[in-house]
Parts: sequence; structure tokens; C-alpha cells
Amino acid sequence: MTAGDRLEAVRQSEGLSSTWRAFIGRWRIVVVIVIVCVAAAAAQHERAPKSYGATAGVTFASATLSDAALAVSPVAGEPQREADTEALIAHSPEVAEAVRSELHTSASIKELLSLVKVEAAPSADVLDIIASTSNPVYSVRLANAFAKQYINFKTQSQLAGINSAQAQLEKQISALPVNSGERATLEQSLPRLSALRAVAGGSATIIGLAALPAQRLGLSLSTTLVIGLLIGLAIAFSVVFLLETLDRRIGSIEDFEREYRLPALASVPQSAFDPKHANERSALLEPYRILRGAVNLAAVGRTIDTLLVTSAVAGEGKTTVAIDLAHAVALTDRRVVLVELDLRRPTFAQHFNLDARRGFTTAVTEPDHVMEFLVQPFSDLPNLLVLPCGRLPANPSELLGSPSTAAVLSRLASEGVLTVIDAPPLNPVADTQELIGSPEVNAVLLVGRAGKTTRDEARRARAILDRNLVEPIGIVIAGLRDASRYGYEAYEADNSALEAGIAAPLRSDDAAASFVRQPPTA
Repeated sequence: MTAGDRLEAVRQSEGLSSTWRAFIGRWRIVVVIVIVCVAAAAAQHERAPKSYGATAGVTFASATLSDAALAVSPVAGEPQREADTEALIAHSPEVAEAVRSELHTSASIKELLSLVKVEAAPSADVLDIIASTSNPVYSVRLANAFAKQYINFKTQSQLAGINSAQAQLEKQISALPVNSGERATLEQSLPRLSALRAVAGGSATIIGLAALPAQRLGLSLSTTLVIGLLIGLAIAFSVVFLLETLDRRIGSIEDFEREYRLPALASVPQSAFDPKHANERSALLEPYRILRGAVNLAAVGRTIDTLLVTSAVAGEGKTTVAIDLAHAVALTDRRVVLVELDLRRPTFAQHFNLDARRGFTTAVTEPDHVMEFLVQPFSDLPNLLVLPCGRLPANPSELLGSPSTAAVLSRLASEGVLTVIDAPPLNPVADTQELIGSPEVNAVLLVGRAGKTTRDEARRARAILDRNLVEPIGIVIAGLRDASRYGYEAYEADNSALEAGIAAPLRSDDAAASFVRQPPTA
């Protein structure tokens, strides 16, 4: 197999996997559509008029009366034409009128004919007379009556022809002289007419009377339900395909990895975003411990002193991820500075009890004194300090791309700490692009929210990252509905106690000074 064939096989496999994931992701829609279609099929089966069919078999012969009287073999004709003729005779209004009289029914001739159909067997001189009504007994009587009256009609027709021929022959004989040779010849023909009368109607015989039908005509209930199931699956597939085509939102970890071309480092359940205050999320840090390990692994081959956290658009949870990741890293006794550089929509004040008006925008005027603006958000965690955004500037992009911002970030990195930056989203504004272009930023971490981020937004964000030298380390998937299946809660209490024992206690009133003086921790 060539490389092209293997690539095509991989693409087909991914296509099938995507289709299956779409079905699984929208299983409620599939189930509802299938149930509705099966129920509709069952209801239609019950509402459909019940019909019972009964069949009577009649043979017919292609020999003529003259052939029978003279005892000669019939000349081969057109079998299909003769069969069609006999079928028309059996289904004629004359036969239906005789049936109407026999059964003493009030139904019209047209109604009787609509209840009966006549079919000629493909390889035999046999007519199948099929009667279909809502009453199985009446179906039997109707089929047998049509068979009987078909034979009677043929017999009467033939007898009428013989009687007419005999009358004409006798008229001719009476007009001729008694001793003439022509009269003698005609008189010899009279016995032949008697022979024809004897065989009249003998060419059609009932070979099988209609029997009481065991079940109604049409599809059985089980077959109807299977058809309803297949139709439901077909409709469900079409609906899911249409929704997937129209819905551009990314809903699975695999799709995020495919669109961003980045590995998923961690997935954060929706429940971890519910508490708004950072202190209330202390018991929900297990996903961020996993993310912390992924960041440490990425730091094996590169230096990561400044980690920028961003997303494609607003509302994907980047700020919560930045805060809780910094919290999880600080629990390992590593010093962390959390910097709020979303200068358009800052939200640290909602997560911490702090005054966001004094912070980064003030520190850029004197980068060497940036440590004076750091705030300790948790009294029991001196390894974590926060630099709020400060007063909002009129020109955020220009400020973030200025040498003063680079100087502040460089000052924080020189102290050997891990600086986690909460940056604006990539697509709406140019602020984060200014930060990514700074040499002080070592790595970028993307955040995407399941069910919110669209494929177009992810591709635009990836295109922006491709234009910069800083390679993202991965992506965090937020808001997954089924992330609780990993069982974070089962280990949360023990891990928190362990990390609490690792963290070295410091005096809260002198946290910032001690934070600067203590040596870096590997």
C-alpha cells in the first residue's frame, strides 16, 4: 500500500469516526426521530383498512369448438393473447352481473369489479381470480362466485352460438328440395352441432376453490415496524448531517485537536466553572493539576518562565483557567505571579477580593518597583501573587506592545517565578498579538469551550499563532459535559491535604517581600 493509499484510508476512517461521533453526540435527536417514525408506522398499520384475499383457480383451453367436434389438434396461436382475452372475460361486467345475482348483494357491478382482479399464470392456461375484502368469508364467496360465473358465461356464450348456427342450418335445409344433394350434406351437419353442444363449456374448469385466508393482506406488524425503524434512522441521519453542517461549533476533544493542530493537555468540566470566586474553586482543582503536569512536561525541552493564556474569542473560560492553573502550580511550592493583561474586559475583581484600579497600568511607569503592586489573594498561599490590570488605558494594544510592558514582564521573570498572563482573546483585538511578539513570552496556552468555539474561530486563531514565533504548548478544553466521568472528586481531598503539607507557610503580612527574596524552586 502506497503512502497516498494509507492517507486516503486514514481520511476515510476519520470521516466514519466523525459521523459516528456526531450520531453519539446527538443521540437524543436520533432516539426521538426513530421513536416517532416507529410509532407512526405502527399507527398507520392499525389505521389501514383490513383486507383479506382469497384466490380461486380456473383452467381454460385454447381449442375451439370446431376443433373439439372434429377431434383435431388446435393450431398454435398466441398464448399470451389468449390468456389476456380470458382474463378480460372473467373480469367483465357480464360476469360481475351474474355474480351480483348469485350472491344477492346490493353492491354495484363497478364495486364488485374493484374487489376482484384476475391474473393469468405465466406458464400455464390457468386464471387466478383474487377477491380482496375486509371480510375473509365474503372474499372466499366472491372469488368462487366469479370462477363459477366465468365458466357459466363461457358455456352460455358457446351454447348461444351453437343454437344460432343450428337455427340457420335448419332454415337453409327447409328451403332446399327434399331429394337434393346439398340438402343431404347440410342434414349431415346437424349431428355435429349436437356434438358441439355436448362439449360446450368444457374448456374451462375450476381447479381450486378459494379457501379461508389465514391472515390479512399487506405487510405484517413486525415488517411495518422494521420499515419504520429504517425510515427513522434515515431521517435521523439526514437531520444530524444537516445540523452538523449548519452548526459550526466544536463539541469534542478530537475536533479541537484537529482544528487547532494542538494536543489537548486537559479537559475542565463545566462544574469547575460554576463558582465565580477563586477561593470557592479550591476543591475543584484536579483538572488543573493534570494541566500543571502537562506544562511541566512541556518545560523539559524549553524554558517556560512566562506562560500566556488566551482563547479564540471571549467567554471561553481563559481567565478561570489562568487563575486556577496558577493556583495549582503555587500549591507545589513554586512561586507564581498571575498577571491580568486583559485591559479591555478585566475580571480579576470578580474572582478575588482586591482593588483592580492599582496594578499593571501603574507598574509600567516604574517597572523596577513592580513587586510593590503585587497582591496576595489567598492568606494561606504566599507562593501566589496577583498583578491586577489597574486603570484601563485608552490604547491597550499600544501599551501591551511597548517596551514598558516588556520591562515589567522581564522584571518578573528575573525573579525566577512562573508568570501566568491572562491575555485578551486572539480574534477580536490585536492586544494578544502584541504580547506574543514579545521575547519575554515563552509559551502560549489556548483555551477552547466545547459547544461555543466554532471551527472558523479556531482556524482564525490558529492562523494568528502561525504568524508568530512562539509555539503553543497545547489546548485546554473547557465546559465538557461528561468530564465528571474521570472521577476527579474521588481524589480531591487527599491531594489537597498533600499539597497543603508541601507548601511552606509564610507570614501573610510580609508575603511579597519573602516572595522576592527566596531562591527559585526547580
